[in-house]
Amino acid sequence: MRTVTNSANYQWSGGAHSMPPGGESPRRGGCRRCGERTKLFRTYCPNCQPFVRRILAEYADAAKQVLDRSGPLSPEWDNLQRWLSGSGVPPEEATSTIAREASAWLNRLVVDICADGIVTDREMHTFTRATAILNLPDRQVAPLRQQLAREQTLGTIRQGALPNIAVSGLHLHSGEICHMIVGATRWRDLKSGPQATPGQFGVTNRRVLFIAPQHGGEVPLSKLQRVSYFDPRTILLEATSRSLSGRFTVEDAEYAVLIVDIALRIDRRQLFPGQAGQRSRHVPPHVRNAVFQRDGGRCQQCSATEYLEFDHIIPHSMGGSNDANNIQLLCRRCNLAKGARI
Repeated sequence: MRTVTNSANYQWSGGAHSMPPGGESPRRGGCRRCGERTKLFRTYCPNCQPFVRRILAEYADAAKQVLDRSGPLSPEWDNLQRWLSGSGVPPEEATSTIAREASAWLNRLVVDICADGIVTDREMHTFTRATAILNLPDRQVAPLRQQLAREQTLGTIRQGALPNIAVSGLHLHSGEICHMIVGATRWRDLKSGPQATPGQFGVTNRRVLFIAPQHGGEVPLSKLQRVSYFDPRTILLEATSRSLSGRFTVEDAEYAVLIVDIALRIDRRQLFPGQAGQRSRHVPPHVRNAVFQRDGGRCQQCSATEYLEFDHIIPHSMGGSNDANNIQLLCRRCNLAKGARI
């Protein structure tokens, strides 16, 4: 057990902290710790400077251990912050010493939250609390917040809660509900080469349709065999008739594929609105921890460190297990490109 004692009589010993006597608030324009006047552009006075350096070094060492052990939402972290508060060192200066480790911890939290494909309001609140505690700059937090918000939207759809959209000018039959209508381009492979037709791609609870002055069409969900993701802006449709089979370019292929797929599953009574989906795919926490450490927090295809997901090497649909040997880290793009292939 390590104990450090400094001139202010406070100690760090394992998980216990004793605070030094409190002092007055520092004067503006003076030393940030004691308030004594300092030379121009100096943050601390000569007496406080070596003390602050020592405190920051001790804090960084202890904070990294706590992040690795229990995280910033634990009582152990609260104790460490009380210890820091007693030193008089500004908390934002202390947290800046662990910015890289804090960012890695927050990224890991997001990967864990997204692991089962469902993001709850409670998990969003946990993320918000953690970002406030770690005091990371918004440029680092914003992409993760956007990822969680998107995953929350997609997770709601995966449970069968498809959006209902009112579209003027679109004729719907009695009891028909529109779930999506987006700008799209249909590609037809002709002998003269690919031909592009701009229009609108729509999904209802009864059919998939492409609205265009020429080469438009529709297909009932009962005759749609499969929809698949090709790349971030391209989807592929396979139907029993050629009226709408082929590829379409849309702004968000992942979202479009999910809407069509869930509409199909509901139509075939494979999913009922409000159902939690395929929870058996959930990777246990101890397996997630082992895989994340083993793969170094990076996509195993392209080495990306953002939008990471736990992928089944042998797909769950083909009998793949949730063991660590069958799980790998992939980024969203590589995971979507892999699909259900081995």
